[in-house]
Amino acid sequence: MLTLLSGGTGAPKLLQGFARLLKPEELAVIVNTGEDLAVSGLHVSPDLDTVLYTLAGIINEDTWYGIRGDTFFCHEMLKRLGQVELLRIGDRDRATKLYRTLMLEGRKRLSEVTRELCDKLGVRVNVMPMSDKRVRTVIHTEAGALTFHEFWIARGASDKVLGVSFEGAENANPAPGVLEAIEAASAVIIGPSNPVTSIGPILAVRGIRDALSRNRDKVLAVSPIIGTKPVSGPAGILMRGVGREVSPSGVAQVYRDAARNILIDQSDKEFAPAIMELGLKVWFANLLMPDHAARVKLARAVLQLIRAGIELS
Repeated sequence: MLTLLSGGTGAPKLLQGFARLLKPEELAVIVNTGEDLAVSGLHVSPDLDTVLYTLAGIINEDTWYGIRGDTFFCHEMLKRLGQVELLRIGDRDRATKLYRTLMLEGRKRLSEVTRELCDKLGVRVNVMPMSDKRVRTVIHTEAGALTFHEFWIARGASDKVLGVSFEGAENANPAPGVLEAIEAASAVIIGPSNPVTSIGPILAVRGIRDALSRNRDKVLAVSPIIGTKPVSGPAGILMRGVGREVSPSGVAQVYRDAARNILIDQSDKEFAPAIMELGLKVWFANLLMPDHAARVKLARAVLQLIRAGIELS
């Protein structure tokens, strides 16, 4: 079994490739919920929904958020009535979020509701939130403490980042099955999502980083940084804000105690010596995933690394 740690953009693209090459029972996904928020009374789990929609084959690949071909009548009517929403939620996507909210209000756990959504959407992969407890990513800036969406969407990442914290992580336990998915996996892939706010909250949940450290010989981190720029999103701004270099070396520094191996872009060989000094093994591939073919190609390259006898050690 392969276990993937995922945020909401880069890792789901790689997941799309794995889904074409592996049987559903051969794959497990642990998903960030640090960016969960309330919108118009709904419990929104952006990264969980992106993973679910990706595996269901209905993701909007133009945005990697929401459902392909969705309509926005409810969102537009709310706006007309004066209810401005931080996120633009489509009508079918809103139904998913409403279902989650109703089930949570009925005292079900987030992991239980996620399993139900998988069943109803025809997703047979084991998809798990990182925790059933609330963990909230907070971006500390010169303008004050902001949620991720306030920082990135409402304010356009215009504020200088002073640090990042994960409120509630110290009291959060891994969701059922999370630690088992790490221990039982033949390999654990830290997906190419933002190391600070997509993977950081997962690692902050009590017990998860320790489980990875115990199994770090089989953990492979895939860099979301090529050269000195992130492939997408605010990873560069946030890494600088927490004192990390924006480079594959900076990514290696973040994961050095959780992974023994790192996959960086084939154009980034210059970073290999510094990464190896941190005690990590370095592997190379073309990390850009502009289309389905590239996502399958990268997923196949990762599987070949695992199956070629290197044993990620």
